[in-house]
Amino acid sequence: MNFDFWLILAGHTDDVSRAFRNRGILQENWLLISATIVIGSVWLGLYLWENLQIQRKASADTPLGLFYDLCKTHRLSRTDISYLLKATDEHVQEQPALVFVDPGILHHYATDGGTDARYYEDLANKLFQR
Repeated sequence: MNFDFWLILAGHTDDVSRAFRNRGILQENWLLISATIVIGSVWLGLYLWENLQIQRKASADTPLGLFYDLCKTHRLSRTDISYLLKATDEHVQEQPALVFVDPGILHHYATDGGTDARYYEDLANKLFQR
């Protein structure tokens, strides 16, 4: 290394020393840092668990497995999936994946006038992109 580098480094030893003395900030905030790590870990664990459950349900070679596979393909949330299952319970129990093919099923719920009609309309728009 160059002699000038060592000369410049020698002139800044006080700054480097001060920087290492300020590491007490981490020690003062250990509770906040620990809580953030714990909350992040719990969130990550729940996120991975939900994805694992959806993948396991989708891998089943059944009509319901096809339904979950289509839900995963469309990247639907858990709320979306529960509304779709509610819609398929009355109309097409034996083949719930028909809700992805027949827009009339969701249209029936969207025009029903119930409390969830707006959500079914948004879900139909998401699936069939009207």
